[in-house]
Formats: sequence, C-alpha cells, structure tokens
Amino acid sequence: MELLHLAQLFVVLLSLTLALFHFRFREKHLFHLVYAIFCASSSMYVAHKLVGSFWEPYHHLIGMFGVFTASGYWLFARTFFRKNNPINRHHLILVGLLSICLALRHLLLFSEKMWLVNSDWIAPLISILTEVVAIIYPGMLVLIFWEGYRVLNITTSRQRKVAIIYLGSFVFCVVSVMLIGSILPASLANGSGRDWLSAFAFLLILMSSHGLIRFRQQQLEQTEKDATSSIQEEASLAQEIQTILADKKRFLEPNLRVADIARELDVPEYRIRALMLNHFKAKNFNHYVNQMRIEHAKTILTSSDKQGWSVLVVGMESGFASIAPFTRAFKEFTGCTPGQYRKQHSTK
Repeated sequence: MELLHLAQLFVVLLSLTLALFHFRFREKHLFHLVYAIFCASSSMYVAHKLVGSFWEPYHHLIGMFGVFTASGYWLFARTFFRKNNPINRHHLILVGLLSICLALRHLLLFSEKMWLVNSDWIAPLISILTEVVAIIYPGMLVLIFWEGYRVLNITTSRQRKVAIIYLGSFVFCVVSVMLIGSILPASLANGSGRDWLSAFAFLLILMSSHGLIRFRQQQLEQTEKDATSSIQEEASLAQEIQTILADKKRFLEPNLRVADIARELDVPEYRIRALMLNHFKAKNFNHYVNQMRIEHAKTILTSSDKQGWSVLVVGMESGFASIAPFTRAFKEFTGCTPGQYRKQHSTK
C-alpha cells in the first residue's frame, strides 16, 4: 500500500503543479483556466483517496473540493475544441448540479461519521444523491467523448490528430477504470487494484491533456506570428504598389491593368485585388486608379495656366482614352462634370 500512496501523492503534486502552471500562464486562453480548475479538482479527488485509510472522516472534506473532475474535463473539452461560446448558462447549470450532489454527499458522510448522527433522513438522502450522481455521471462521460468525436469530420487533418489523441487517452482511462475495474477479482477490486487504475488514469489524462494544450498553444503562437508576418508583407506590397502608381505616375497610362502591376511585382493578381479592398479601401483596381486620375485632372482644371485646355485634353492628360469614360469617372468622384468643376473653381 505504501507504493500506491507514493503513486497517488505523485499524481496530487503533478495536478497541483499543472494547475499552477496553466493558471499563471502569461497569455492564457479560456481552456488554460478551465484546465487549471480541472487539475486542482483532480488533486483534491486523489488526495481524498490518498488519506481515506488513515484520516477518516476528514478525507470527505477534501473530497468536497474534488467534485469538478468529470464535469471540469467536459468544460475543458468544450473550450479546447469550440471557438464560439464554448460555455453557456445551461452548461454551468449541469456542472453545478453534479458538483452540488457530490459535495453534499461528502458533507453528509462526514457529518454521519464525525458526529455519529443517527438520523432517519441522512441515509436515504445519501442514497438519493448517489443515484442522481449515477445517472448524471455516465451522461457526462458521453459528453466528454462527444466533444472530441464531433471534431473528426469537420476539421483539418492536424486537428483530427489532436482529436484522436484526446479520444484515445480518454477512452483508455474510462476502459481501464470502469471496465477493467469491474472484472477484477473481488479481493483485488476491494483492495488496491481500483485505486491503482484510478491513479494511472488520472496520470494519463493529465499528461495527455497538457501535451495537447502545449501543441495547441504552439499553433496559436504560430498563427499569430504568421498573421503578423502577413500584415507586414501586405503593408510592404501596398507601399510598392503606391510607389509604382503614384511616384512613377503609372496611373496616367490609359491601358494600365492589374495584370501589368502583378507582372511587374511578380505577385498573383488576387493579392493586388485584395489590397485594393482591404488596404486602399477601393472597389477594385480600376476604381483606385481612376480616383488618382480624377485628382490629377482636378489639379489641371484649376490650374491658371491650363484654362485654355479642353476637357478632352485634360482627360487624356489624366490617363483616360476618351472623353466619355473621363466624364463618367469625374462625375462619380466629384458629383459634377469636368466643365462644371472648372467653372466652380476658376480663378478670377
């Protein structure tokens, strides 16, 4: 039994270490916090088993803090696999119901053994609470399994591997504790056999879940790094486009197309189109180029030494092939024709 106690003590210390590690994680997400609560509760559950043989009935007080094992792991699974609204009010109600039943059961057992209370209502109430837990607990295990199973058909291959590891460790723990424990000889099952299985199951689920979290954290960090790098690349590309169009005055070329800029910069056309929408806030490439042309035309129309230029000449000097598209574009951006704009801003 001493070796079993050492194993249980190791699980307790490991659980507390993991709980502290994830609770104090610098850039923690919700699944870090929920996993820390699960680890802390697991440590209390195993500690309750550890001291049960020599600190009865006080071990029930420790057991009151170990009621978030299955329910806590279910919430962890939801926060780990679901991005949007992983925990809602009805989830907390179900977890609260199971936790209250378990905590109240420990409290009644402690009261019964501590003060030798011989009341007609305590034993039936303990039996009722035990039955309620027996009904909810298997459902909680099914929910834990479902959170990993639902991911198998809706995610990438890498995420499916994560789900398979999660399901494998969880199923192995359930099988080892519930099924193997049920077929053990009575002498071993009533002795240390089931406690050994329980300690091993907690050790496996703690380590595998911690490994999955570390892998997920690396993915998140890599995603953020890639996003930062992508933003910098897009900003650099936008600056190159602006240099070509504005500084080199390529916008004045009548037949300028997005393919010409893409070829010059050696980038796909879709990247330039995306920048027009996201960076330059333009409808498309032609819209942005026409906007630059109209600004150039407005400068010519208001210039005192170019008042004798016809509207056609101004349009062609601004990059338009004919007067019709020039007039349409000018009216789109200014609300008036080039001739009206010249009259409104002519110098006297």
